[in-house]
Amino acid sequence: MALADIKAKIKAESQAQIKALEAENDAKVREISRSVNAEIKAVQDSYASRLAKEEPEVLKRREIVAELDAKRIDLGVRQRLVTEAFEASLKQLAEMAPDKYVKFADKLMAAAVVTGKEVVFVGKNEKHLDQRWLDGYNASHSTSLTLSPERLPITGGFVLRNDRIDTNCSWDMLIEDARADIETEVVKRLLA
Repeated sequence: MALADIKAKIKAESQAQIKALEAENDAKVREISRSVNAEIKAVQDSYASRLAKEEPEVLKRREIVAELDAKRIDLGVRQRLVTEAFEASLKQLAEMAPDKYVKFADKLMAAAVVTGKEVVFVGKNEKHLDQRWLDGYNASHSTSLTLSPERLPITGGFVLRNDRIDTNCSWDMLIEDARADIETEVVKRLLA
């Protein structure tokens, strides 16, 4: 066999081996592609299945959270309305006609006085409960109450001090006490 024939034979065998390897590689690539595509489809199907199962639950959770938020906002509005109602009551007490204001304070004072020698504290902006009022009260009730020069941060009314015991007859405290007792009824009437 001549050298050229040997070279041609080697070249032909090499080409055949290359084609065989290429065919084998193509087959492996197709097999890998089919396998990968099958895995991709399985993952997609799995996610689609999970989404189909979980979507109603996720939507239900969102609905529950939305309902809770709505209830929280509603409760806040209701609490604000109730607070505004009690603040309006406090304002009405503070803006009573002077004669009614003083008569109401006199009744509270009569109920609160223990020794008749207590010290009376009034609010910073008090217009009606002054020394003249207290002098008139002392004269008509045979007491010797004294008006403190110290003013308190109250809307109206007074605080009566007997040694270390304070009796708070301020309008603020009266509304706060009443609120504890009647808030449920106020809520029913305001929000019915």
